[in-house]
Amino acid sequence: MTVNQPNMFSGIPIERSDGTISVLCTLPQMADALADGWPSDGPMFLAALAALVGERVGCCSTRDVHRAFIAAAVEADCLPDSYMKK
Repeated sequence: MTVNQPNMFSGIPIERSDGTISVLCTLPQMADALADGWPSDGPMFLAALAALVGERVGCCSTRDVHRAFIAAAVEADCLPDSYMKK
């Protein structure tokens, strides 16, 4: 996957501790979010990191990364309520 190429999914909104919401649309954006002050370091966070690495080396699909990232966001309680209602 090209670094700037959007993935096949719609963006995932992430609510920051200051209340701002960022919509992440690419795998590099997800990686940056996890690396830059992610509010949790639990098992779903680690699984999301592993999925990103796995996608990079061809062991995981983009869909796997998407699911793992959403699980990490749920674990960290940083998905906006409007996204959780979908």
